[in-house]
Order: sequence, then C-alpha cells, then structure tokens
Amino acid sequence: MMIHLIRALRMRSVASCVIALLIVGCSSPVSEEPDDAGEHIRVMTFNIRWASPNDGANSWERRSDWVAALIDTSEAEIVGLQEVVYRQLVDIMAVQTRFDWIGVGRDDGLRGGEFSPILFDSTRFALISWDTQWLSATPDEVGSVGWDAALPRVATRATFRDKTTGREVRVINTHFDHRGVQARLESARLIRDWSSSFDIALGDFNVEPESAPYKAIVQGDWQDAGLSPPTLPDESGTFRTFDPASETSVRIDFIFHQPNWQVLTYDVLDPIVNGAYPSDHLPVVADLKNSAHMVE
Repeated sequence: MMIHLIRALRMRSVASCVIALLIVGCSSPVSEEPDDAGEHIRVMTFNIRWASPNDGANSWERRSDWVAALIDTSEAEIVGLQEVVYRQLVDIMAVQTRFDWIGVGRDDGLRGGEFSPILFDSTRFALISWDTQWLSATPDEVGSVGWDAALPRVATRATFRDKTTGREVRVINTHFDHRGVQARLESARLIRDWSSSFDIALGDFNVEPESAPYKAIVQGDWQDAGLSPPTLPDESGTFRTFDPASETSVRIDFIFHQPNWQVLTYDVLDPIVNGAYPSDHLPVVADLKNSAHMVE
C-alpha cells in the first residue's frame, strides 16, 4: 500500500508557534515534564473536525494555523488525528518542524475521504512498518463498510523504533462510526483482538465508558489512560462542540495502553481563542512509559 509521507512544505520554528499561541491565546497547560523525559513518550489523540464548508466562524481556514501550532507546542511525539481530509493534512504539515505522517483516505485507500493518520516525530522515531485496516468483516478490503456503519472506517497501525532507546512502540489510531451500534461493538472487538500486537491505541471511539464497546475493549488487555493512576478518576469531556459555554461534555476520545505501560501524566486540553475551541473535540495528551524498562 502506498506510503504517504510528507515532509514540511514550509519550516516554522517551535518558538514562533509558541509566540503565535501566546498572541492569540493559550491552551490549558500540559502537566509538568516528567523527570525521566528521555524515556517517556508523549502521545496525543485529537479529532480536528473535518473541513466542512458549513462551519462558518469555525471554518477550517480560520482554525488551521491554530490546530497545527497546538499539535506542535503540545510536545507530543506520536499523534493520532481523526476526521482529517487530505487538504487539512497538507495545511498541518506545512507548518510542522518535526513530524512525518502515515495514513490513507478511508474511501479509496489513497486520498479519498477522511484519514485517521498517525503523525510521528521523525527526530525521535523511525518508521518500521505500517498498514491500514478497515473496520469491517473484511478489514483488508479497501473502502469496505462494516456492519451497520454509515461510512467506511479505518484503523491506522504502525510500528516505530525509538531512536533514543532502540526499542519498538506499536500504535493504533482509529475513528469508530457515529451511527452504527453493531459497528462500534464489532470495531471494539477488533481493537481488543489486536491488543496482543500493539502497545497504544488512540482515537475517537464514539463511545462512552459505560458502553458495551468500551467494556469490550477493556475486557482485553487495554487500559484507559484517563483512569490510570495518578489520574484516577478523570471524567473530563472530550466532545465539547466549538462553544466552551456548551453543556455538552462527553468523554469519547481515548488513549488506551497495555498493562506494562505506566501513565505519568494525562491531560484533556481546553484551549480557547476568541470564545471558541479549535475543534468540536478537545485534544487528549498523555505521557507514557513502558514499566518493563523502569529502573527500580
């Protein structure tokens, strides 16, 4: 399958991104850097809202620089994005200084339809392998729609080598269907079945913690970073709409990890500029460390 890796089209320093954020407004701060910063991995999941022509004041053209800067200044090293169309990827990568990306459009396995791409800090990680699986009964079939889903849905899966430690980290990024009840449950079972082969799962799962799909995921080996010490418990909503004053606050975006990974920090960021969020979802960031490698 074709690898879509884009190098930055324009280079902008991290410092200038920080200045830009300070000018227009700041996000909620990420927890302090762990003492073992050379060993931990900072990951993010973020549904950036597709470039809908009907979003008016919240159009992609008004949000794109902010979203790109937020990704960079979060200091995340592996980022799972959802609801991304190709031109949004181009816009985001145009202002990145350290990321490459992998992924395909869900409609045709190329550029058609939304992506669930993984961005990775190429100064820290080398890509070993990756693939895309469709969330359906025929996951290798490009564009396949699963069960009662309204649309094709995908999971991007990758293995990276950490240039700092030489160790591998295996990551899934996905976006479950918003309508199909059976599709969400079967998709959760796929994620559960892949748990023995992957370390971290990122995504907009479109399910809440009390739901059957969520329970199916955690009945395997996956653990919810938002409910792992020292963050227990965290019920911060991640689907918030663009309006910070909205009463909508639902936790449906998750970072899952295997039991041998320790959660060092966990944050649901809530950046506000000109009375609005940068997306209808909030980004979730966590620092994770493989406890099998921790020094007692």
